[in-house]
Amino acid sequence: MKKRSLLFALLTGILAMQGTDLLTVEAKAQSNPAAGDASKPLRKLKFLLNSGYTGANAWFLLADDRGYFREEGIEIEYVDGRGAFTAAPRMAAEGYDVGYGDMQALIEASAADPKTAPIGVYMLMDRSPSVVAVPANSKVKTPKDLEKLTITGHTTDVALNTFEQYAKRAGIDGSSVKIVKNDGDWKTLLGVIAEGKADALFGYYSTISVGVRASGKQVSSEIRFLKYPDTAPELLGNAVMISPAIAKEPELARRFVNAINRGVMAAVCQPDEAIASVLKRNPKSDPANERGRLVDTVMEDMGGKATLASGVGDIDKARLETVVKLTAELRKLPRQPTADEVFTAKFLPDLGQRKVAINTAPCKTL
Repeated sequence: MKKRSLLFALLTGILAMQGTDLLTVEAKAQSNPAAGDASKPLRKLKFLLNSGYTGANAWFLLADDRGYFREEGIEIEYVDGRGAFTAAPRMAAEGYDVGYGDMQALIEASAADPKTAPIGVYMLMDRSPSVVAVPANSKVKTPKDLEKLTITGHTTDVALNTFEQYAKRAGIDGSSVKIVKNDGDWKTLLGVIAEGKADALFGYYSTISVGVRASGKQVSSEIRFLKYPDTAPELLGNAVMISPAIAKEPELARRFVNAINRGVMAAVCQPDEAIASVLKRNPKSDPANERGRLVDTVMEDMGGKATLASGVGDIDKARLETVVKLTAELRKLPRQPTADEVFTAKFLPDLGQRKVAINTAPCKTL
């Protein structure tokens, strides 16, 4: 008995010094027949990302590198995305198992065909990351100033495709705004507004900021932002989604979401490790820019310290119903989905596992 007690004490001390979560993993493995069982083949899931590998999706890559999916009996095959607004319709059309993309686009996919549309299971961006960016010296100060101006952006840009909702909440005449679609790279788009060929630019706060930094300039000296959440706080950002087929396998869905959550909690506490996972897959990336993208995503798009302290992953149902109604009306959808058709919280881990105090020990500073 003394030997066993001594051995347990030694193991506990080693785990504490290493700062691992192996005891948690062991407990989860005991309650999950698929987790940690090397005799069972891994379930392969095709994961459609919002884009290529960047700091904005680093938590998924870190979860993979740390073995969180494997511990849940899952193997992930990543597929590069073509923008967050395309994720939900592509999942419906191309048959991906899981994905990551914009919630308003998911609402549109569900309105078109609820039988093929994915369902949101883990809300990462509690607020819309969308902005209208203007040159720092622009006369535009408020949303009302956008009337009768020209705004450019990618065809599938989330901000462009949710501008009707933003304009409604801002009380501006959206029809007076000229929208010019331009699928050039961010250097090209930033050049368009710098040269005065357009008055403003649609995009994500984090993405435009990276584009400015990549040119060697300071964001604050080049660009100002009209942030969607300041005018339309009910709008949502990106969520993790699963296909209808995966939703019919609740245990698999829970294991997948659990691994996702562990990756998110790890990435916001160990940002440098998360960026290392990005560079492993995309070695040409600039580590400083991608770290900046991760920080902007956490602090701006996710809602920062307050959201992480109160818990990531769920959506207030009344707010979601408001977003669904607003989107259905303004985007002239064929029908208005129910909130339960577009999001479910039933696969989420307990709330305590979805909270973290960032920028506080043991988390490293973002």
